[in-house]
Amino acid sequence: MAKTAVLVIAHGSPDPDWLALVESAVRQCRTDLPIRVAYLGGVEGRSISDEVKRLEAAGATTIVVVPLFATAGSNHVGEIRAMLGLDPWPTGETDLIRVPVQARILWCPPLEDHPIVEQIVAERIASLSRLPSQEALLLVGHGSDLPGCHERWEKLLLRLTFRLQNRYAFTAAGYATLRPDTLYEQACSLAQKGEVLVLPLFVSQGYFTRQAIPKRLAGLAYRYEGSAYLPHPLIADWMTQSIRMALVTDIFSQRSMYEHGREKAVEMG
Repeated sequence: MAKTAVLVIAHGSPDPDWLALVESAVRQCRTDLPIRVAYLGGVEGRSISDEVKRLEAAGATTIVVVPLFATAGSNHVGEIRAMLGLDPWPTGETDLIRVPVQARILWCPPLEDHPIVEQIVAERIASLSRLPSQEALLLVGHGSDLPGCHERWEKLLLRLTFRLQNRYAFTAAGYATLRPDTLYEQACSLAQKGEVLVLPLFVSQGYFTRQAIPKRLAGLAYRYEGSAYLPHPLIADWMTQSIRMALVTDIFSQRSMYEHGREKAVEMG
């Protein structure tokens, strides 16, 4: 009987607190399937290849992959898909290492602007905002300098900015990225319209939320807590929903393929 397992893939960090937040969220995920966490780097013995081997050695023939990243616009998401053989291998020189996979992969989308993400952001706004009609919201994402990835980041930030502006009626709302670096410019522009609330869209707190963003906003007045998606308990709910959706979609896909095959067999007599 086919055995299904789950692999959550995160960026990784040498900071044990960063890793603890990820591991805690995964433990809270409500699934009866075996589940492991792999990291792109920073954690010895926990690479994607290491964890795929462990799951396959335990009998997994199907692996649901949950990329714990803010958006498909992250450079790393494309790298992971290529490593797993889901996308073409990059042309030219690359530091990526192919992951030998025997199991069937069911890919889940990253966080994006899932309703759970919007709920987390809304709660953070509620803790920062006092009078929206006199405030300007600034969402901050990592961003990307790569064509394609840059556009995905822009679309995500634009969608969230539009919905949150309509929801709270801020005097103004905008977004910025660290790559390319538009943060200071956008903050200055919004500061002319109201008190600036800065909300970072990062999976977990770390260098970018604690150092990079405050450093680039030095000298400006703004309100900021630096909270990230983790350790919000809803991230575990997002994982749970992602896994269930992948499994349901796979069932319908296989059923459709079976029915199509049966119809072709009937046509051929």
